[in-house]
Order: sequence, then structure tokens, then C-alpha cells
Amino acid sequence: MRTSAMAVAVLAGLLAGSGASPAEATTTPAGAVAIRATVAAPVRAAATAGAGAAADDYWVVGGDQTGRRLTAYDPAVADWNTAQAVKWTWQPSVTPAGFSADEVSAFGLIADFKLRRRPSGARSFVVAAGGSRGVAAVVSYPGGTRQWARVLPGNLHAAELLPDGNVAVAASTGGWVRVYASSQGPSAAAYAEFRLPDAHAALWDPLIRRLWVIGRDPDSDDRHILTALAVEGTPGAPALREDTGRRAELPTGGGHDVYAHPLDPGKLWLTTGSAAYVYDKTAQTFTPAPAGASRNAVKSIGSQPSGQIVQTRADFAKSPPGACTASTWCTDTVDFFAPAMTRKRTGAAFYKARVWSPYYGVVDQSVRGTVWGRGRAASGAWDAGAARIDGNGGIAAVALAALPDGGLRLLTVVPGSGVWDRGRSPAGVWDDHATKIDGNGDITDISAAALPDGTLHVQTVVPGSGVWNRARSAAGSWDASAVKIDDNGSVARVSAAALPGGALHVQTVVPGAGVWNRTRSASGTWAAGSVKIDPSPAVTAVSAAGLPDGTLHVQLAVPGSGVWDLARSTAGAWGDRSRIDANGSVSALAAAGRADGGLHVQTVVPGSGVWDRTRAPAGTWDPSATKIDANGSVLDVSAAGLSDGGVHLVTLPDIA
Repeated sequence: MRTSAMAVAVLAGLLAGSGASPAEATTTPAGAVAIRATVAAPVRAAATAGAGAAADDYWVVGGDQTGRRLTAYDPAVADWNTAQAVKWTWQPSVTPAGFSADEVSAFGLIADFKLRRRPSGARSFVVAAGGSRGVAAVVSYPGGTRQWARVLPGNLHAAELLPDGNVAVAASTGGWVRVYASSQGPSAAAYAEFRLPDAHAALWDPLIRRLWVIGRDPDSDDRHILTALAVEGTPGAPALREDTGRRAELPTGGGHDVYAHPLDPGKLWLTTGSAAYVYDKTAQTFTPAPAGASRNAVKSIGSQPSGQIVQTRADFAKSPPGACTASTWCTDTVDFFAPAMTRKRTGAAFYKARVWSPYYGVVDQSVRGTVWGRGRAASGAWDAGAARIDGNGGIAAVALAALPDGGLRLLTVVPGSGVWDRGRSPAGVWDDHATKIDGNGDITDISAAALPDGTLHVQTVVPGSGVWNRARSAAGSWDASAVKIDDNGSVARVSAAALPGGALHVQTVVPGAGVWNRTRSASGTWAAGSVKIDPSPAVTAVSAAGLPDGTLHVQLAVPGSGVWDLARSTAGAWGDRSRIDANGSVSALAAAGRADGGLHVQTVVPGSGVWDRTRAPAGTWDPSATKIDANGSVLDVSAAGLSDGGVHLVTLPDIA
């Protein structure tokens, strides 16, 4: 993927905050494998840039009812009737795409389509066609083969591919938003439903882990609302719940489209029957779209990394009316603002056009933040405020480990660059700069644990490759290369904990398959395989801590269910898990064992903050958690117990 020149400059500045250099972003460490998408990036070459178009913006895809197909156009080419402008086309077929004849027949009124990057790095697009009998589908990109599809009634208006592989669909006359368990198979039929009259939009928000939708208030038909749904349950049995605190009444009626703002994760694009808006998620305010883009009859809206706004507006509402007369909602033209330009495909009947970005939002295409630290003294008092440790706003994941001498090591993941290490002395002073220890820019998750002999072990997840371990000696020297300790390329999350005897335990989450534990003995030998310690297919976050008595505690977050603790005895036996927190919205976990045998588990609740729950040395959990950080935008968290009995916590709040 390529970003705009502005985005590159911003990212370069962010990388500089950790001592990183953009020139290093594509290097791969010895002993590690870089896994990158092999499909062509959906952007155009800078050399084709034309007047009014930024050099590195994405293609624009139109859903053409006339040809019953999706077509990607290069916005830098002024004439969309030329072969030079057309970059990719798709329509369902029995052969070779793999659709049934019934599904092909139902693909008529193309209502919505979005390209998404899956956690594996592969890309798929979701598409919905409306009418009294339509079809929703997930399709490989750019190949165009069927991955899931269902023929559905209710006049489908929007679709979204969720990170777990399930599909959200909104149906206007059906009056519902559903999440289908498409992750479970190519024709999976199970779904969760939320009743929403005149449902139109569906947009996943990774920052708050909610699905934005538009419709009418179920209790008052004349109130048009924007609201957010929590997707809970499991991938195989999803559940939907309205996050009522995010409900907002639209300033004008006929809510239509909602789309992410690529430059600000705190904003959304939104349209109604009579206007287009920028919505502030925190303030819950609607501001008319700038540069003349706030108009009536706007059917789709979005914007490029350059900031240029992309719209479709029904031709009947234009003055003079446009050329598309097939219906009151179609147009043959895509309009651009800031800078203004138009692109026309003669004979086309577009309902929507989408900026063909595979990401849900922000300009660097991943929600990222800066690192802050907060301590808890051995006496039990948490610091009143947090202090910034690393100002690099491009960090995507963190791990913290405490050394036996009282020092700390902070590991940060900067996508496209690699892993960086920063130390804090036993006296409490952080290093001025971080040092790169791994140049693999594809790493997505990280964990770390220090052994009693002072060595530090860091585990990294490389999608499609597996889990790698890199060690730092007690003297401070890092291994030249990482060692693969798990070749499962589907691992999504990792955690680690050391025991007093010198053994190291690494936990991995495999979506849909459960949680696994792999052991490194005190003598330094990794076990030949992992042991499944929890069969739940729905775990989304994991943390672990070893206690002075030799027991190990692993915490698991299950959406819609809460946080569970799984204990391993000193003899090596795993017990049954027990629920320690009933909050089903927890998005990230951390754990730290205290020197006196106590245990702390920190939970991140999007929109609320970070909470701490304590287990006494005698084994009793506090009945309630204590909020220790009110920042509702925290993305990741890690904690470590210090040799003096204290605890240190690092958080990664979103830079917005």
C-alpha cells in the first residue's frame, strides 16, 4: 500500500520519535520470515497523476447497475470511458467465481461494497445487492472467487466484513442489521439480528470495536438515528447489543451512508436525504461537509488519504439533472471535492462509489498511539497520573518486562519498521532513545518475560509465518536473529510469563481453535509442541503472570462473556478456568505478579478506560475492579511486577 505524500511525511516524523528511520521499514531480520500480501496494491502509480488528483490516492470503485458489475477506476485519468481508466472489474459467475445460479440471478441492484485486509494479510471484499431479493457475499480480491454468500430478502443497503471474518448486513425494508457467521463456512446461515427500521449503513470501527449503523428509532419512527452495536458472542454464534451511549439523533431525516474518515479516527462521514456531514464521535456533533460537499441526495461519501472527498449524488437532484434516468437514485458521475473534479462513465448507473482502500480508517491504516507509564507502589497506591515514555505515534503494540535488578524493558511494535527496545534503570530513569532489535515490519503482536537469571525473552507474531523468540542476555546483548518457536501462521495474539525456577511459558491465541501453551525449560530447551489449555474459539486477548510460589495464571478475554483466569499448579496441572470479570467488552489484557504473591489483572474497556482487579496472595479475587486510567482510547496495555513489590503499567492510547 502507498500513502499520500503528506501521510508519508507524518509517518516519518512518528518513526523518528523512537529513533526509527523510514528507510529501514522494509528490512527483515535474519532468522525471521517476512509475509507480505502478493496482490497488487489498490492504488495508482504516481506517474499517472492528473489535474485535481493526488499522486498516491486510491482507485475508486463504482457499483454499476447497468453492467451488474464492480469497476475500479483510476481517478487520475480524466476520461473514465477509456481503457486506461479501468483497473479492475468483477461480477459474480458460476464459473470461475463459484457462485450458484441463484446467487448470480439475485445480484442486481448493487447497494454496497468494501475492500478489507484480513488479519492474515490477504484481502477480500464484501458486497451487497438489494431489491426484494438480493445477495450478500464475501469475495477474494483481486481474484474474485466466492468465499461466502447468501441470497437474502429485505432490500440490502449496506455490508461490512468484520475482523473475525463475519459479515454485517443492513436491510432497509427488512428493518434489521444482521451479523452472519460467514467465518464458519462458505454458506453459513447462522446470524444475530438487531431490529432497526429503515436500516442503511454498516461500518466497523476498530478504535471502539463497534459497528456503526443508521436507521429509525425502533420506538419512534420519526426519529432518524446513528448508533453503534457491540458485536458479542462467538464467531460461530454472534450476538448484537446496542451501545446506547453512542446513539445520536440525525440532524436531518433519511440517514443513508456512514464511512470512516481516513485522516481522523475520531470522525465519520455521514449522509442523509438532504445533507452530508462530518460526525465527531466524542462530541456527538454533526458539521456540514466542507468544500461544497454537503448536498442533498448523496448516496455515498468517503475521502482519500490526500483529503479529497469522493461522492455519488443522484442525477435527478442535480441542476440541470444528470444523464442517468434509470431510477431516482442513480448517476453516471462521481464527484470530487477539495480539489473539485468530476469523472463520468457514459451509460453507467452508479448508486455508490467507494475509495478502494482495504483499511477501516486512519491515514497510516492502523490505529496506533504513544506509550505512557503508571506505577503502583508496594504500599498499594497508584500514581495519580501517567507519564509519557515514548512519543512515537506509530506504535501498534507494547510489551513490558521487569528484570531481577529492578529495571524494566519496554518493547514496542512499529508496523512497517519492526520492534524497538527501551530500558528503565532500577532508579526509575528511562532511556532517551529506543533501539531497534527486529526489523521485520510485518510483526503484529508482542510479549516479553524476564527469567530469574536476568535474561529477557521477546516473542513476536508474524501473520502467515508463526511466533518467533529473540533473547537478550543478562549483560544486555541481543541475539543476532530470532528463533521460530511456533509455525502456526494463524496465531493472532501472544503472551508470556516466567516462573521462579527459570521456566518460560508462551501462550498463543488461534482464532476459532483455542489457546495454546508452549514451554521452555529452565535449561533452555523448547518443548516440541504446544498444549491446548483452553478450547474456546472466541478468545480475543490473552495475558499471563507467574507467581513466586511457582503457579502460573493466564487470563482470557471472551467478547460478550468477560475475562477468565486459568491457573497452572506447581506440579504442572491446568485447572478449570474461572470468570473474574463479567464485562464482555474488554479489548486488551495485562497481568503482573507481585513479590508478595498477589496478582494484578488490567482490562481495557473501549470508551471507558483501564481497570485493575487484584488477587490476594491467599487466592481471593477482589469482587470489583478499580479504574486506574480514564482514557477511553487505550489500544493496548502491558504490566510487570517489580522486585520491590510494586507494579508498573504501560498503556497505548490512540494518538487522536
